[in-house]
Amino acid sequence: MTMHEHFKKRSLIAAMAIALMGCANTQQHAEVEVDATPTSQEVEAAAPPPPESRASQVSDQVDTSNPGLTAVERRFSQGLAMYNDGRYDNAIKVFREPVFARAWPELRVRSLKYMAFSYCVTGKAPQCQKSFEDILKIDASFELSSAEQGHPLWDPVFRQAQAKVGDSVQK
Repeated sequence: MTMHEHFKKRSLIAAMAIALMGCANTQQHAEVEVDATPTSQEVEAAAPPPPESRASQVSDQVDTSNPGLTAVERRFSQGLAMYNDGRYDNAIKVFREPVFARAWPELRVRSLKYMAFSYCVTGKAPQCQKSFEDILKIDASFELSSAEQGHPLWDPVFRQAQAKVGDSVQK
């Protein structure tokens, strides 16, 4: 055996020994982690209370990284981000997607509301009114928030939609 072959053999043996020691250490750490089960008090303290409804999971603050959101809720957050950035035509495209028609009622209403706002600020009052009418068909008691009321673009259109939907209900 040449000196070079002897050196290669010893290097290979040393590398294998180091690798095996690493495996042994990993196994010891794995056993420690398995044995470290939290008490029921620790689990109860760490778990957040369940939401009363899905509406509490999606806020008007954009957070597409929340792992608790469903795909449609993340899509809503993306549309809301576009709305907040002033990209109203893009927000309209998102909120018109069929997935929102199948969403739970609170999310349908919220997507329609931001779609209505987007239509109003882009000068599309008829589409804005139609979106508000769709909201009122889902929730006849829907009202704009105090911050949204009195807006010069959408408040008058919302009042027209209320009157139109109210008239059709009375007939």
